[in-house]
Amino acid sequence: MASADLITRLTDYVKADAHSVSSSDEKFIETCLDEAEALVSARVGTATVPTPILERAQIEVGSELYNRRSAPNGISQFSAPDGSAIRVARDPMVAAYPILQPYLPLGLA
Repeated sequence: MASADLITRLTDYVKADAHSVSSSDEKFIETCLDEAEALVSARVGTATVPTPILERAQIEVGSELYNRRSAPNGISQFSAPDGSAIRVARDPMVAAYPILQPYLPLGLA
């Protein structure tokens, strides 16, 4: 279960006006954050990651999961300055990998 502070931070991150969040949005944001925490935790495993870095990764992943709702079939128009369609990343962890990488052990091939 996500902390109230982290839920507020994710809400501020994904919503321009966090004061006008509906109860269904609140619940969806909380669900996205719970899923983000699970994904990040699975990736981190037993590695030691500073709390601020871990929380930033969770917010980034939670944001990816939240914004998928506005991207039917993986296509979104919310980021392009010219209004053209943008494909949303299939992996919600894509923004978290570079944040976590310095704290994770190197993989072996």
